[in-house]
Amino acid sequence: MSQVKILYKITPKDLHAHIFQVELTFENPNPLGQVFSLPNWIPGSYLIRDFSKHIISINAQSGGEAITVKKLDKNHWITQPCSESVTLQYELYAFDLSVRCAYLTNERAFFNGSSVFLKPVGFEGNPCELVINYPTNNMLGDWSCATTLKLKSKHKGFEIYQANNYQDLIDHPVEMADFTRFEFEVNDIPHAMTLTGQHTTDVARLRADLMRICQYHIDFFGGDVPFDQYLFLTLVRTKAYGGLEHKKSSSLICSRKELPIQDKPEINPDYTRFLALCSHEYFHAWWIKTIKPASFHALNLGRENYTEQLWIFEGFTSYYDELSLLRTKLLSPEQYLTLFAQTLTRVQKSQGRYKQSLAESSFDAWTKFYQQDENAPNAIVSYYTKGALLAFVLDIEIRGRSNDTQSLDDVLKLIWANYQDTGLEDDTVQKVVAHLTQSDFTEFFDDYLYGVNELPLKQAFAYVGISCEFSHKKAELSNFGISINKEQEFAVISHVLEGTCAQVVGLYVGDKIISIDGIKVQAKDLANAIDSYTEDSTIQIGILRDELLSELSVTIANSKPTFCTLSIADNLTKDTLKRQEQWFYHA
Repeated sequence: MSQVKILYKITPKDLHAHIFQVELTFENPNPLGQVFSLPNWIPGSYLIRDFSKHIISINAQSGGEAITVKKLDKNHWITQPCSESVTLQYELYAFDLSVRCAYLTNERAFFNGSSVFLKPVGFEGNPCELVINYPTNNMLGDWSCATTLKLKSKHKGFEIYQANNYQDLIDHPVEMADFTRFEFEVNDIPHAMTLTGQHTTDVARLRADLMRICQYHIDFFGGDVPFDQYLFLTLVRTKAYGGLEHKKSSSLICSRKELPIQDKPEINPDYTRFLALCSHEYFHAWWIKTIKPASFHALNLGRENYTEQLWIFEGFTSYYDELSLLRTKLLSPEQYLTLFAQTLTRVQKSQGRYKQSLAESSFDAWTKFYQQDENAPNAIVSYYTKGALLAFVLDIEIRGRSNDTQSLDDVLKLIWANYQDTGLEDDTVQKVVAHLTQSDFTEFFDDYLYGVNELPLKQAFAYVGISCEFSHKKAELSNFGISINKEQEFAVISHVLEGTCAQVVGLYVGDKIISIDGIKVQAKDLANAIDSYTEDSTIQIGILRDELLSELSVTIANSKPTFCTLSIADNLTKDTLKRQEQWFYHA
């Protein structure tokens, strides 16, 4: 078909009603009737979100006359046949405060193209031009626009951007607000971060730390960079967290306490969490936005796209996001081990690791990981956290079998050099590992990827001189077998863990715990109250279920120890110290 440019225009029409207006114009529509569609999901977030549900109204014109628009299904429309250019105009509601959709208030406008731009079916490869209008009133502050779309021109009240095709158009999130923006260069490539929302950030420090992280990742892949610019779009809130990768940018949400403050030089756990998030999403520019499952090279955004490989792309990324902070000296070994121990603890608390393999967890992300219910801890395992643990154990196994001449680093670098065009099949990583080590890893992957065998964590840590111990954490409700919602005065059970005394006695999700041994106990005091009893003690728990009071007799029986502590072992040999140094710093 003709490569006629497709013209889009988006306008924040009503900030208080959260309404965007979008206009789409192009020539030579299908003479039998032009079909338009909107994606049902956004890459990087594996859930059918049905973005089209936010469209409020839609109409079309051709040759100056109104034409009929008929809805075909939830996300497809067709116009009546016409011979002249078509202009489609629609309004959509935008009040999703996440990194995945669109949001509009008097404080900011944010959108992903996948949730706002209809696609003219059959014209996906045509170049696109996008006019972004600024609101004319009610906005707070002096708004600017931040995106990695190619800027064509700036004007008073609007800006014009270009995209190579529809896929390019929707892979560049847009932020409009009175934000803080700072810039830096890494390997002569322009980088920037925007901070939207109230904050008191030590910008100089954040810039310096980001530069170190970005430099590490670029060097890791041999200086080969899959983008010509990069932008971190960050929304700052009182309490929030999340991120989503794009080829040239990341959409991030963090809490104010996670940003560095002037005159506080230490890296606290909150700031570390934010740096790890930045590291994670930046790493994705290479590791899923460029190197990806072979089946992801032609994504169908109308339906689920299944893969067994999320343990590779999210698990490996989760392994390297914090490891890179250690290797850049932003974290001490002790700080890094504390973070890694937290990951181990989260996995150990999940009984689902005995039921769902990592390959299954990846494949079922659409229906299980992204649609978790109250039984999730007993039924599923995270391809992020357990995937990171598998990455570590695999890393150590490669080092051991190759006499410390190879590592997981080398696996990723070899894949980067050879699989950008083809993508990965389900067994590509396994084949690369076997090739590098000249060793058969079939049993390893059968046990730990396709099976549910416990990972040999203690042995792996011992190889690099790290002590790995598990214990019961004081005042930890998971020892008892529940997790709770603390938002009300009394604790409401949100999860009951399998095989624990709480489940055995018949405590249910939704039960409100009122008392212990006849004494009223508030949610904030519940963990300490239960912890004050010794194992084998019998207590009376008063609950409210369906607004009816009852009492259950529970004999305290601690669950299997899950709280992990990692520390550098004593009296290490010279060889073990060398292996530790190699793992820590890629020395």
